[in-house]
Amino acid sequence: MKTSASSLYRTLRQRLGAWYDREARDLPWRRDVSAYHVLLSEVILQQTRVDQGMSYYHRFTEAFPTVYDLATASEDEVLLLWQGLGYYSRGRNLRRAAQIIVSDFGGELPRTLEELSRLPGVGPYTRGAILSFAYNLPFPTVDGNVYRVLSRLFALSDPIDTGAGQRVYWQLAEELLDREHPSRHNQALIELGALCCTPRSPHCPECPVQEQCEGYRRGIAETLPIKQGKTRVRPRYMYYFLVRLGEAGTTSRLLRRRGAGDIWQGLYELPLIEGGEEPLSTETLLAHPRLSALLRQLRAPRLHPQPRARAKHRLSHQQLYAELYLIEAEGLMPSSEEEEQPWLLIPEAEQERYAMPVLLTRLLEEAED
Repeated sequence: MKTSASSLYRTLRQRLGAWYDREARDLPWRRDVSAYHVLLSEVILQQTRVDQGMSYYHRFTEAFPTVYDLATASEDEVLLLWQGLGYYSRGRNLRRAAQIIVSDFGGELPRTLEELSRLPGVGPYTRGAILSFAYNLPFPTVDGNVYRVLSRLFALSDPIDTGAGQRVYWQLAEELLDREHPSRHNQALIELGALCCTPRSPHCPECPVQEQCEGYRRGIAETLPIKQGKTRVRPRYMYYFLVRLGEAGTTSRLLRRRGAGDIWQGLYELPLIEGGEEPLSTETLLAHPRLSALLRQLRAPRLHPQPRARAKHRLSHQQLYAELYLIEAEGLMPSSEEEEQPWLLIPEAEQERYAMPVLLTRLLEEAED
């Protein structure tokens, strides 16, 4: 059995490598290989398709050509470029990792798992990617594509969303690893999952390892990988207020940075009332204490009671429903201290300088059409 497994692994390595040499996509981080570029691309592409992440990669390499440039950037600069990618903690962690690389490692990404583990946001997959892609060191990488490819190749029933199941896949990736060509091998597995072994309707006739695929032989490829359970997606209702201060053409808006401990930490937002998992009636919303407190801070406020825009937005564990209302006022009342965090008075022309959640951007665009 051991000899048979060894022979199978050797065949898989050879076929995957030859296929990758022929079919690999021409991606910028593969053309100009450096550990910094690998770090950028891998963090950007987490939870993001390549076609969507490509423009963000170019934005970051143009704005921050070196890790030193990223390390000295402000959080606002990074989040503004990150706007639209979601999971904003990734952008903050990327900046913090760059600072540690500069301060602790002289601007060079480490070459050991232990040292890479000191970088925030750099988990097991990204550590393996940096070591194998950038330095061609023999470390496996297992992302969603690789989980899918391995589960189908070997018809594995171990759930990929459990610790025990993940250990099975990482051990298998370690055994299968081509130690002479780890960069090519790891990227071939990922590329196979992206181009052939897709989540739905896999292109099995085009697969270079179809003959070795146990899932294909059994006719169960599309049922794999197995997940133990699904996380409940909870609804969340949000009511924003666009406060316009001043005369037409010279108006300003109220913005405030979101605090820690929730989605969109560090981004900017308009005044907000949350309805929780149930929508608020119009009567409840208009009588809400937070809206009353907001109106008391304004001079001659005029609230438009009908929403100017509505939008939905799906996060991994939340389905967001949002509405945007308009308040016009002459200005802010002096010495108002009702709010714990003061509002920023931003000219409308400068709004684009402040990174906001995509949901809020969509609401504003719809309201201004």
